[in-house]
Amino acid sequence: MSNPAQQSQQRALTINQRINEAANTIVLEYSAIIALAPVSGKDRTTTATEAYEIECHATSIVRAIEDLLMVSRSLKESWILGQVSSSFQVGDDQT
Repeated sequence: MSNPAQQSQQRALTINQRINEAANTIVLEYSAIIALAPVSGKDRTTTATEAYEIECHATSIVRAIEDLLMVSRSLKESWILGQVSSSFQVGDDQT
């Protein structure tokens, strides 16, 4: 078994990786939507196909944001349950 410090470090790496993956997904999918946005000079079939693609990209963005919300919730739960140390002090304690 690994010690608590190693577990904490591994957990932090996993959380950072999830955040980075979600952020990259959001940026890439948003860029794809922007690339598909112009409609001038396109026929109706192409426009309809691209509208469907935009919906798919938007769904991917929503999933990535939901993953970020799950990470946030997990961190809050860990902090409340005392599994994460707080490096902040109450303002009255600092002089």
